[in-house]
Order: sequence, then structure tokens, then C-alpha cells
Amino acid sequence: MYEPRRKIYWFALTSRITVILLQLVFNTLCPDHEADAFKRPVDLLEKSSLCDNVIEYLFGGLARWDGEYFLHIAKYGYTYENSLAFYPLYPLLIRIASVPISRIFFILNSRSSMLVAAVLINVVCFIKSAVVFYDLSKAILKKSNIAYKAAVLYCLNPASIFFSAIYSESLFAYLTFYSMLKSAQSDSYVSFPIGLSILTRSNGIINIGFPIYFQLKKLFHTYTGNLSRETLYQYIFSSIILKTFCAICNTIIISMAQFVLLQIYNYIIFCIPNPNQIIPPEIIAHSVMYNLTLPGSDNVEWCYTKIPIAYSYIQKKYWNVGFLSYYQMKQIPNFILAFPILYIMIKCIKEYFVEHKRYFYTLGFVKRIENNEHSKRKKYPIEMLVFIVHGLFLTVFCIFFVHIQVSTRLICSASPLIYWYCTLFMSCTSGKSDDDLYEFKENISSKWKVYFLTQKKYTLQDRLVLSYFLGYTILGCFMFPNFLPWT
Repeated sequence: MYEPRRKIYWFALTSRITVILLQLVFNTLCPDHEADAFKRPVDLLEKSSLCDNVIEYLFGGLARWDGEYFLHIAKYGYTYENSLAFYPLYPLLIRIASVPISRIFFILNSRSSMLVAAVLINVVCFIKSAVVFYDLSKAILKKSNIAYKAAVLYCLNPASIFFSAIYSESLFAYLTFYSMLKSAQSDSYVSFPIGLSILTRSNGIINIGFPIYFQLKKLFHTYTGNLSRETLYQYIFSSIILKTFCAICNTIIISMAQFVLLQIYNYIIFCIPNPNQIIPPEIIAHSVMYNLTLPGSDNVEWCYTKIPIAYSYIQKKYWNVGFLSYYQMKQIPNFILAFPILYIMIKCIKEYFVEHKRYFYTLGFVKRIENNEHSKRKKYPIEMLVFIVHGLFLTVFCIFFVHIQVSTRLICSASPLIYWYCTLFMSCTSGKSDDDLYEFKENISSKWKVYFLTQKKYTLQDRLVLSYFLGYTILGCFMFPNFLPWT
């Protein structure tokens, strides 16, 4: 018999193997599209053996689009201005992990070693993120059966190809869900995974809001629950408030320190000329061919701004990212691609707001309202509030600021709402609250069989959700490896 966490572990591994095999099949059967995308400079001195060709054949389809940037940064560092849009933790891990791989399998060249390292990191991070997501869901939703099925949906998520490709989605999802869980548990060391999430992706910075919210909520509940209005003023400067204030400051400082150090590093390598810096000839030749800006160049405009932060400037310059800048007729297909996940997020947020209006207005700080809301049977647990606010911010940001098709992978790796909503929407959870019903009896003793893929009957809700999740997974495994535009 397999417990829910153990079954999630095995199903997460199975899903990654399946995605890797699917991309291999599609990459073999279909020719690559000639996309206008970044291509890494080729080191002409690096030789390729038969084993290198095999590695390229197996995993080359995962190194498309942004994957080229991550592998380039892992090998050469930040040699071009546009590469600063990709944060350093994931390529750094690739570089570190590739060292023992290249020594054990000495016949492999650096590209193959890094390709293998990147895939292994993603597989490990995805499995850990699935298990942590189950723990988070159980802590917030309070039901093992719903938490289990939400974690199963996470393993089948619409952006699955990006969680296996040379992208930072798996690492970021693991750090984000772990930060959310530790914030809910009031862990004093939560600032460290938050700081790492900031070094992984730019939107990791909003994860700081989770521990701040839970600490403030705990403080408000302490005072509003135990003190009268007459005595409240006497305790304003009590040790509990000072301790909470110090904890919040500590969280912000440690988390934001990673971001500040990254900006300083970017400024030093690009804005301060270094006559002793040696740039490989293939890097220079590639920059001339594609008009790319090298470190120390005179035309690095963001270096002369009042606050020299590269990220927003580079996103605007190279990818035209800005408020409503993507609202063009030719982008209608991409809006259609992003519509399902944005619709799900808006629907979930709206339904939660309708159920818990009073609790939403007070942000959960008033304990009396919380107790009243608990007394009524609701579809959504009130503990989801901070995740609703977080999801609302991501949804609004995706609609108005980012390349709209990126919404799918951005939300799938950052917000648990899509999985919670779809699980509660499907028929498998209607009217059932017994923790023993997390799986069919015949599936409990199997590592691989899971609820949604072995149902005998599917309602319309089930078909809609599974069609979206599995359809985007399969289509992504076809589109992405062949350099076709995807989410």
C-alpha cells in the first residue's frame, strides 16, 4: 500500500519520463522550424563523440528557446546584455552539477555534460516540488484526498514541457511552494528559500509577501482575541510586537539581499570596464554577427539610469515587454493559448470572493469574522485568502504586462490556485470528505496508477479539465522541441 506522498513521488517521476519520451518522439519525427531565436555560439575547438551525439539526440529537444540562454550562461556566464534577463541560480546549478558528470563520463564534452545536468536538476526539482505541493495543499485545504488529487493535476499541468525543458520552472516551483508551506508554518528560516526563488526568477520577489502576511495575521489574532480596547494601547510596544516587527524586517533584509547583490554584480560586469577581462573569440564573433552587447561596452544605457537595474530595461529593449505592448492583432493566437488558464484563475478568485466577502475585505486579520466564516459550509477554505491575492496579482500582471502566452507557464509554476480550483471543480471531490478516498482501492498498491487516468466514468467537468491539462501537455511536447512557438 502506498501513502499519498509516496504515490505522488512515483507519479511525478513517471510524468517526467513520459514528457521526455514524448518530446524525443516528436523531435525525431518532425523537422525543426527555423525560428528567430537566440542560438548559442559554437566552440569550434570542442569535439563531439558518439556519446555526445546520443545525448543531443535524446535531450536536444529540451534545449530550445530560453534553454539556449541557460546553457550559454552556465558555460560562459553573462557575456551578452540580453542574457541578464535570465536569473543565475539555475544556470549556476547546471554548471556545478556538470562537473562531476564530466569527470565520471569523461567522454562527454561540456555541452553534453551540462545538458544532462540540466535535465537531472529539473527531474529532481519537479519530484520534490510535487511532494511539497501535496504538503502545502494538505496544510491549506485540510483534506488529504483533495490535496492528493491536486498534486496529481500538478504532475499533468498544461506547462509540463517547460518543467522538463532547460527552463527554471521546476526549480522555481519547488522553491515557491516550499516558501509558501514554511510561511504557513511560521518557519523562521523561510527567508532563505525565498531568497533563492528571487535568484531563480524575477517574480520570486513577491514571495516575500507570504511570511509577512502570516506573521501579521498571527499578531492581529493574538491581540484581537485576548485584549480589550482599553488595554490594547498598553501593549502596542510589547515584546510580541517588537519580535514580530524584527522577524518581518529580518525576512525582508535576507530575502532582498539576494536581489541587491545580483544588481550589484550585473553593474560591475557590464558597467565597469575591466581591461583584464578575457572574452573567448567565439563570443566576440557571435556578438558581431548578431549585434549583441558585450560587457563594458559604451552603449549599455541602463548603466546611466538613476537606479541601474537591468531587468526591466532588457525586457523592454529585446522583448518589447511593457504595459499593453502585446495587444496587437497578430497576437490573437497567443491570447487564445493563454485564455484557459486566465479564465480559471479569474473564476477561482471570483468564486472565493463571493463566498468570503467579509473575510476578504479584512484580509483575514479579524478573528471573529474568520470564526463566522468557518461555521458555514463553503467550497473554498478561508485559508486560501493569501493565495487568492497572490493569484490575483499574477493574473493582472499577465494580462497587462507580459507576453500573454507566457501566462500558462508563469502561473503553473507560481500559483497553486489552478490545481486547487480544478480539483474542486471535478466530480471526484463532490460530497466526499473522507481522507481514505484519496485513491481507488485497486490503485493504492500500485506506484503508477492514479485516480484521474483510471476512472471508469468521466463527467463533463472531468473531461474539460483533463482535456486542457493533457492536451496542452501533448501539444507542448510537439511544439517546443521543434522550435515552434508555444506558451
